[in-house]
Amino acid sequence: MSEENFLPKPKRSGWLIIYVALGSLAVIALVLALLYRDVKKPGDVLQKERHKNAVAVSYAVVFSRVEGPVADSIIDSIIADVGADSLRTDLVIGSTVTDPWCASIDEYRRMMKKAMTEASDIPIGKQTMIMSMIAGLLTKNELPARIYLVGKLKGPMNDAIIQRTKETAAAFALREHAMGPVSVTSYLRPASDSTNVAYERIFKGF
Repeated sequence: MSEENFLPKPKRSGWLIIYVALGSLAVIALVLALLYRDVKKPGDVLQKERHKNAVAVSYAVVFSRVEGPVADSIIDSIIADVGADSLRTDLVIGSTVTDPWCASIDEYRRMMKKAMTEASDIPIGKQTMIMSMIAGLLTKNELPARIYLVGKLKGPMNDAIIQRTKETAAAFALREHAMGPVSVTSYLRPASDSTNVAYERIFKGF
């Protein structure tokens, strides 16, 4: 399976607008954190220790169901990319069916599989809001961040969604410029789908 790394290109114009957008995304991230604040899991202590010692962060954003061997292959690839730093990497899933934070690499694998097999069928507007939330979470630390796009977007994209996605890509670029590196890897399938291609193109900086 091939994969591509996309990095949004920072632009000099409109920085004030982007800073305002980052502030809004930070508020979204706070709301997301509050939603999960009272959810107690057996791995909470381990997750907090992992977060304290983290040197990188991995975000798997699951937009839709991915069945069978394809899901397993994507998960294996993401786990391999995390690699030897798994004990010092914050592991986060952007999904409608799982808690976002994982306490171990094994839980990360299980929760990715759960997200890929149980994801509900949601419209593209809500799918792309997940990425806006991830952009908000990125403002909370300066750790090198890897973002993985998984599944299929329920297109087509209208003007409002395109604009929001461009703002998210610009926020990634600003975060990399001002705080720490960001990379985006696409596992959107099918790779030839016009909406998937258009979405990837925005994060390529085209």
